[in-house]
Amino acid sequence: MKGLARAQPWQRQLAGHLGDVEHQLQVLRLTIAMDRPGAELAVAPEQLLRECRLSSAVLAGTRADPTTRKAVMLVGDLAEQVRKVLGERLG
Repeated sequence: MKGLARAQPWQRQLAGHLGDVEHQLQVLRLTIAMDRPGAELAVAPEQLLRECRLSSAVLAGTRADPTTRKAVMLVGDLAEQVRKVLGERLG
């Protein structure tokens, strides 16, 4: 995230939201590594996906370049896949 430009307001907002995504990803990693109960394991990917969706919403109506848009979409799609796989394993 160090290379992310922050000249425009939307870039600063996106950087903040991507920081939240990074935090939630760390929470998910630790939840899995610590073998936490199923309820916590079900909530962590949902929170990650929520942060990814917020990041994507920040880009709506901005002049973000296509590469940035695609990267944020990819992160959201991957979070959705993680949520789906963990959901299938839990029940």
